Amino acid sequence: MLRDIILAGDLGPGERLLQEELAKRFDVSPTPIREAIKQLVAEGVLSHSPYKGVHVAEVNLEDAHEIYLIRAVVEELATKLAVPRLRIMDIKQLHAYHQTICDHLEAGERKAIRKVNYNFHILIYETANMPELLRIIRGLWMKSPLDSLYVIPRRAQQAIDEHQAILDAIDDGDADRAGAGMRIHIENGWKTLTTYLEENQ
Repeated sequence: MLRDIILAGDLGPGERLLQEELAKRFDVSPTPIREAIKQLVAEGVLSHSPYKGVHVAEVNLEDAHEIYLIRAVVEELATKLAVPRLRIMDIKQLHAYHQTICDHLEAGERKAIRKVNYNFHILIYETANMPELLRIIRGLWMKSPLDSLYVIPRRAQQAIDEHQAILDAIDDGDADRAGAGMRIHIENGWKTLTTYLEENQ
């Protein structure tokens, strides 16, 4: 529940979580909300302080750089492992996600892109059938609030073009090219983000 709304961008870095409101939102008792918060605090996704209460953890640029470096490595690996295992229905779904992202961008619905983009990536990584690798990737995504795709207007179209290159490699059954495309995709996201932040200091 909480993971989904953080990944979807409904709760941003520094935003406070109120247990009572979340319990009403999900129509559950406060107990599962409290347990979910406790788990996410332990994972570093949420933070707790006497003044701010429980809030989505804020990641500085140094931490974000480390996250992007690790993501580039593990997501390239997961993509390479996934390509031989992707079924026709999986590939069709990836193309559908890609088209939905394009439609959201054209409509100016930038926030809506985040969840679909996550679904696009995770479908690939789940297919690798490496549970521990998937767990690591999910954790890194939870800690990636500094996401260039949503911060920088020009990045969205670049990301779409990179997704298309990954899809082309998947369609060709070329695992190495798809993996390399994923690594480049993540590295370019970091480069664009740092350039943008330097220009807007």
